[in-house]
Amino acid sequence: MNEIILAGIRLKSQSEDEFVSAMAECRDLCVACELEIVGEITQNSSSVDLKTAFRSGKVEELVALVHETNASQVVFYNALRIQTAGRLSEACGVEVIDRTALILHIFSMRAKSQQAKLQIEMARLQYDLPRVLNNRDESGHERGGAVTNRGGGEMRSEIIARKYQARITILKEELAKIEIRRGQDERRRSKTLLKRAALVGYTNAGKSSFMNAMLRKCGEPGSEVLEQDMLFATLDTSVRKCKEGNQEFLLYDTVGFVSNLPHMLIEAFKSTLDAARDADMLIHVVDASDPAWQKKRDITLQTLHEIGADKIPMMQVMNKVDLVPEKHFDGLCLSCLTGDGLEKVSKTMIEILYPKKNSITCMLPYDKMSMFDAYHKFLQMDILEQNEEGMLVQICGPESYIKPFRMYSIGEKEG
Repeated sequence: MNEIILAGIRLKSQSEDEFVSAMAECRDLCVACELEIVGEITQNSSSVDLKTAFRSGKVEELVALVHETNASQVVFYNALRIQTAGRLSEACGVEVIDRTALILHIFSMRAKSQQAKLQIEMARLQYDLPRVLNNRDESGHERGGAVTNRGGGEMRSEIIARKYQARITILKEELAKIEIRRGQDERRRSKTLLKRAALVGYTNAGKSSFMNAMLRKCGEPGSEVLEQDMLFATLDTSVRKCKEGNQEFLLYDTVGFVSNLPHMLIEAFKSTLDAARDADMLIHVVDASDPAWQKKRDITLQTLHEIGADKIPMMQVMNKVDLVPEKHFDGLCLSCLTGDGLEKVSKTMIEILYPKKNSITCMLPYDKMSMFDAYHKFLQMDILEQNEEGMLVQICGPESYIKPFRMYSIGEKEG
């Protein structure tokens, strides 16, 4: 396990609590990246110094701390300019990275599917490209010299940048092909008429635990997903079929959000986040035991707005309430560990997914029984009686599903 120094600058615009929370999250990111923190150093400042991030005196303290601990890397909570990280690295004698680079590395470690791996590679290239183009010292000369085998005075960095851009183009093409295949899979799913619910929330809020709790209650045996007490344990979207009473639906587990999620990651993972954009409802899982749950809730809502998923019907679920002594929360409360509240949550999901808006009574001929078989998973269908003409059925549910039965209606009621 690599040993690192965690560094951070508290700006005047940040409260003490906000800074403490941000540094705590950065520690968790380091743990998720399998890094051991052997020292921490912070400074209060009005701004991040453009040359060395820290002020000169604090830079000397950082250099001494690196030598004292034999750390192999410095991780900054604050975003660093390329040149700033370079100067600090030269002063300390070890690599200096910021939080964005740390998150990119975690994503690289966690990616399992081909799509996620390609998305991460593209995000990494987009993050590194400016560093290649800015690989020059204070005098404007390129570090490592220039090459002239492709035209007078062409810089090595320009050749590498061109290769990066070519690779990014190839990755976009490969991802587009995967997206086409994924779209075909989604069209096949849509033909089943099953509604879709997508889990969203801050990373480590308990989305995967929620999914497994639902699967144990109303899913197929052995279909549980991976759950770990770690930031970004889930990157690839998982989808499982669930059944609550008479109704079936698809449940999606998505990548967690985090404060100041790097823009290139939002862009790279847009296709993965389609599970949220295409859902019929969102289940916003909030960690009720987290003192900063309100801020993290707002960050999730802002991210949903950024990806265009903020207009979808959403249900907020306060998870991990078993860890909260006094439960004073509005809305639905749940403990995935004990199962308390799960029954109410699942029934509320069905009410949102399959609202009983209309009700009709129809005489369904026996030669149309295939309609009953096809729709009984999505509608409440009660058999009132059977006679020679067919089956008298009362049907409740959304108009879009009831419509095919209206030609057999013998009376209807608006719900």
